[in-house]
Amino acid sequence: RRKVLLIGGGVANFTDVAATFTGIIQALKDCAGKLQEAKMHLFVRRGGPNYEAGLRMMQQLGEEIQVPVTVFGPDASMTSIVKLARDYLAADAHSES
Repeated sequence: RRKVLLIGGGVANFTDVAATFTGIIQALKDCAGKLQEAKMHLFVRRGGPNYEAGLRMMQQLGEEIQVPVTVFGPDASMTSIVKLARDYLAADAHSES
């Protein structure tokens, strides 16, 4: 059964998003096997200084560890992303029926 991990935050004023994602990326690499086993899909949303580079880093991580990652910038609301994640999970539930 599919699972999702939401990684999101507000629009930072001064925090370098790419720098923040560096630590998150290392943690995700450390548990890549578990993410794959869990059929995890990452939904990432962030805005602020250097967010484009940070989101590219997250997409590259997905390719590297073979885990699907969908990224969104500050123009996407967390509410809409949660709905997409919920729909992703519901599609899996329907395919099992």
